[in-house]
Amino acid sequence: MYDVAIIGGGPAGLSAALTLASTQGAKGWNPLHILVIDNQKSDLLNAELHNVPFLPKGISGKEALEKLSSQLLGYTNTQLTIDEIVKISGEKGNFCLEGAHQKYEAKYVIIATGAHGFSLQGTRAKAIPHAKMPREGMVALELQERNLIQEGIYAAGLLAGETTMFACASGSGVESACAILSDMQGKVTIIHDMPGSRA
Repeated sequence: MYDVAIIGGGPAGLSAALTLASTQGAKGWNPLHILVIDNQKSDLLNAELHNVPFLPKGISGKEALEKLSSQLLGYTNTQLTIDEIVKISGEKGNFCLEGAHQKYEAKYVIIATGAHGFSLQGTRAKAIPHAKMPREGMVALELQERNLIQEGIYAAGLLAGETTMFACASGSGVESACAILSDMQGKVTIIHDMPGSRA
């Protein structure tokens, strides 16, 4: 069983995964085991980026995702897989994610599948019109505090209602990851790296 399964391998999903994976080697943490499940349909695969901090001007969206994936896979407690999740069942601490190819088990789930629609079965998520997207027909989810959909399941990125910008989506993914870390610890928790903070 994974500690966190993340549905979506765009900026939000990968940034959430990177934050959670960084528990590996962090003092006071046992490494969390993270799974990213991506359907390889991100709009970013067709983008060219000119305004993302720390990325070269004009980098392709595909290359940006490859760089982020490579950084993530520097942590051995993380796995990336290609699949299409259709249903989530269970409860916090024991979720089952049904994919087109196989089933996965996780204690927590982050859904970062973009704003094109929401058809995932088994959650209490309610889709609403996306208020920060310039295109019609885009959706976000009605959320509780800290991107929470229901106990143990969080949204991130555009699906969490964020502006359609790489940095905004990434920040939302990090917020969802920090919300999970806080839930695990029972108090507000972040992982700050300072000199000597790594084992």
